[in-house]
Amino acid sequence: MTDTTPHGPRGRTVLLAGATSAAGLAVTRALHDAGARVVATGRSAERLTPLADAGAETRVADATSLAEMTALAEQLGPVDAVVPLVGGWRGGGGLAGQSDEDFDALLPALEAVRATSRAFDAALRASPAGRFAVVSSTASSTQVLPLL
Repeated sequence: MTDTTPHGPRGRTVLLAGATSAAGLAVTRALHDAGARVVATGRSAERLTPLADAGAETRVADATSLAEMTALAEQLGPVDAVVPLVGGWRGGGGLAGQSDEDFDALLPALEAVRATSRAFDAALRASPAGRFAVVSSTASSTQVLPLL
């Protein structure tokens, strides 16, 4: 059987959850320029303005809230990719060198992964290109087009 599913972001819907950082803006621009429908979320309408200016549809929603992400999933319908961009690990001492405060700073990112993956599970499974991406390094490239 031949795969006839179109590849790449053109025509795909990508949710960027917690997208108000510089990384969110870079990913928004790259995906929008490649023809994707980008839906960007954040807790501040004001901080979402640059994303809207870059071509994203924006929604005020807390990516760490399962209730808010579930409501958003119901509103959006089909989604091809979800990328939670909330926070991340800090420090440079490896796992053994991390403090409890460092771990506490990581918890919102873990909550965002939990909430977005659960809320958008059905939408991603229904997509012929369903992807859930977790960014795990500050050294990650903004080259996200192979995502889809």
